[in-house]
Amino acid sequence: MRPAAALLDRISDAAGRGDALRVRDDQFAYTRSKVGGADLSSGKAVVGPLRDTESWVSQEPGPLRKLGLTRTAGETLPINAELGDTHGTPAGLGRPTYHWLSTLPTDPDKLLDYLYAKVPKSDEAERDQAVFDCIGGLLGGVTPPETAAALYRAAARIPGVTKVPTAKDVTGRTGVGIARDDTTFGARTEWVFDARDLTFLGSRSYLVKDTEYGKAGTLMSAEAVLDFAVVDKAGQAPGTARQS
Repeated sequence: MRPAAALLDRISDAAGRGDALRVRDDQFAYTRSKVGGADLSSGKAVVGPLRDTESWVSQEPGPLRKLGLTRTAGETLPINAELGDTHGTPAGLGRPTYHWLSTLPTDPDKLLDYLYAKVPKSDEAERDQAVFDCIGGLLGGVTPPETAAALYRAAARIPGVTKVPTAKDVTGRTGVGIARDDTTFGARTEWVFDARDLTFLGSRSYLVKDTEYGKAGTLMSAEAVLDFAVVDKAGQAPGTARQS
């Protein structure tokens, strides 16, 4: 077994031992994280400071025009429907609710076939990388244990996935990693896991070669997951009354 597949097998086992939750449609998935990344609007990667971010994502199946709230640096803004969803965004890959995630195949091969069929195609994005990034976007929050376990085993089947013996998230927490290089853009996406209990700590993407955007090693995007939970109201932190 390849080192990456062996590590993902262990991560899958750990994720599968988590507790399943009862999540109502009228509740919200809460995530608190540190987020960083580069502004590319000038044609060069300008890396900004880390930002404290909280998000509340509605668990209603939808379609919804207002998907939840996000709070960054004290500013609270609505999360709106995806561009082009004039009637709202339903639960799905673009808005993964706990219930929707629970309906995904738990057989890794069937799940991977589903993702390759459903992840939007792009002339610019490498297909294997697009599916790897899609799986990464489904990790680190409120996810059914069986689904999380299947996602990790599915990721092990994607060509080019490698093990990172020592990885570090954007806050400096160290652990083990799973990575894949996007040969189109010259960037590596890395998932970081706690070395002891293999919980998901976060992800980061950085250049692995000099490009028009910057030198090798330049951070492109990163998120460190600090907390997640299910809450009753948008704007409410876990274990507290509703906040204004």
